[in-house]
Amino acid sequence: MNIRVLGLACLLTPCVVMAGVPNNKIGYESLYNDANGVTHQAYCELDKLSFQNFSVGGAPELVSTDDMKTTRYVFNIMPVGWAGTWHKSPSAQWVIPVSGHWYIETMDHHRVKFGPGDLSFGYDIDAVQQDGKIGHISGTLGKEPAKVLVVQVNSLPKEIKDKRCMAGGTFIR
Repeated sequence: MNIRVLGLACLLTPCVVMAGVPNNKIGYESLYNDANGVTHQAYCELDKLSFQNFSVGGAPELVSTDDMKTTRYVFNIMPVGWAGTWHKSPSAQWVIPVSGHWYIETMDHHRVKFGPGDLSFGYDIDAVQQDGKIGHISGTLGKEPAKVLVVQVNSLPKEIKDKRCMAGGTFIR
């Protein structure tokens, strides 16, 4: 973990930079399908944040400015050893592990592992079945259940710079 001072907001307290993501951006893994319906994952950064007085009586903090409308949120517990079948995301959705570990594997055989606090945005709703696969598979890793928060949305950001980053922001890798 790197600690460094950045900008006026970090004058009194050092700001934390984790996993190579600057403190004014939020990294997330993006699950998407290409024009042929094949699914992939890309690492993106949400970068539309501005200093606002978000909490009553609190100091200004960075708050996202290009939000999506939510339709539903659910908590899921995937038991130890759980593995799903090939499927598409039921809607555009954020998946945030609260505890435990899980993975997503896409049709291109790319597997990403997630732990507490990692962000995944699922938008493979236009995936097309190929070779018996459609969308992605997922499952738990390790010796404890994966507990996740799923936040489904019915809108996307107004400006999408890169179709690999459907939740907005900038493509990194």
